[in-house]
Amino acid sequence: MSARCLHAALVLGLTLGTAACATSSETAGPAPKPQTQQADGSSIERAVVIHEDDTRRGIAAENRWIQTNLPGCRKTGQALLQHNGGIYDQIRLRCANGQTRAVYFDIRHFFGKIDGRPLM
Repeated sequence: MSARCLHAALVLGLTLGTAACATSSETAGPAPKPQTQQADGSSIERAVVIHEDDTRRGIAAENRWIQTNLPGCRKTGQALLQHNGGIYDQIRLRCANGQTRAVYFDIRHFFGKIDGRPLM
């Protein structure tokens, strides 16, 4: 390969490599959530999604989840939260061992609905 061809190939390679780096950094979005992340209710980001279309059934599903996953805990408070366009219940609990904790539920499917229809 002549020196001229080698120089052209080197320039082309560097140009393409630089362009590829610039393109990837400009188009990179937020890092995807890890696949191992579980909806365990320990934070708003890991909120348990309730798949009901009715407020009463949704609340009953929250209570069942608490009884099944956190036996011996009872509700001591509740807050309605908005975060990143979503709507969440934060349920505060006191457990049999005296510990307190909060559990988060994603309630977008049932909040303000009766049989799938908005209340208003």
